Amino acid sequence: MSKASHAVAVRLRDRFFRTKWLVLLVAVVVLIFFGRTSDIKSLTQSALVIGLGIERTESAFTVSTLSVIVSGGSGGDNQQNYAVYSAEGATISEGLDRISQKMGLMVSLSHCNVVVLSPSVFDTDHALLFDPLISAYSLPEQAAVTSTEQPPSDVLAARIGTTVASTYFVQATLLQNLGGDGIALVTVKDFLAHSLSRSASMNIPLIDMKEMEHQPESQQGESSGNYEFFMNRNLVVHGGDYFVLEEDLAQVTTMLVRKNDVLGRLSVTLPDGEAVEFRVLDVSPKTEADGMNVTASLEVSASFLEAQNTSGGKITPSDDLVKRAAEQAANDLRERLYECHALSLEKDADFLQLQNAVYKKAGYTLPENCLGDIGFSCSVSVTVKEAG
Repeated sequence: MSKASHAVAVRLRDRFFRTKWLVLLVAVVVLIFFGRTSDIKSLTQSALVIGLGIERTESAFTVSTLSVIVSGGSGGDNQQNYAVYSAEGATISEGLDRISQKMGLMVSLSHCNVVVLSPSVFDTDHALLFDPLISAYSLPEQAAVTSTEQPPSDVLAARIGTTVASTYFVQATLLQNLGGDGIALVTVKDFLAHSLSRSASMNIPLIDMKEMEHQPESQQGESSGNYEFFMNRNLVVHGGDYFVLEEDLAQVTTMLVRKNDVLGRLSVTLPDGEAVEFRVLDVSPKTEADGMNVTASLEVSASFLEAQNTSGGKITPSDDLVKRAAEQAANDLRERLYECHALSLEKDADFLQLQNAVYKKAGYTLPENCLGDIGFSCSVSVTVKEAG
């Protein structure tokens, strides 16, 4: 190649790169400008779904969302409003799409912290129930799963005293055990893991709601339409079947299955009528399998709260009354565990996770649906400590 040809090639190369960088610079400017100004609606109005409710009829799903609508004009302060939207669809996704059309916004579940399920949905494949919500709508695996025998939309729309949204109350109660009833948080991840396990059974908090007898007062006077939520029972789900686990049985089951997630209280009435109440500080459960026999043990640490119907005088944790009450509490918990085992056999629902315990040692040699072949024994101790 001649020197002249080489010089021409160099000039063409330099011009090409200068033109290339100029084009890239123009493209970046255009993208920044139009990216910031073309979708004004996304800046002035957005919706965050913080609660999801699902129920099912024979032909359709009814899906409900509790959304925070954040709106504001140019130069104005943003305002938050809460709204419940409901829609039917042949699938849950179709229901969410119709809600999106009603709202005029894309539905995202990335900020959803509570899922409220009607028992009517449990005969749906549990993995197919949640997988599309996680993959297509970004439902967090740490969202709380709850159930209700009332319409989920009513739970989402309920006003709970002075709280702004029912789902905030539900989440706080489960995370911080504000109700003191020992019902633990069950996440989407927990729900699916238990559903797909060998025991194929799970216990989820059951929400009961009742309108307040005495409505709280606002600045404008007494308000109306406020509700109380009660979450001291569980719904046991086994395949497409379910049944309610009452408060006492729900507490001891949660202690064994959910391990250290449980606090709550223990109330004991002695044979002579004296009533003693403890606060649970810690629970150390243990489940061991030996062949087809499972032994469960619970070590409960508690602090003394109060005693009633006593002969008088100051009660301390070292008093004989407290010691007798602790022994009675241990006996009560042990009896409830045996009652839970009998109920699990009656319902053929392994909500104590006994098959899971045997499966850890037996592996794939464990026969299917062998709950009735597993022996069960348990022991419980309650130790009273000074309140910290």
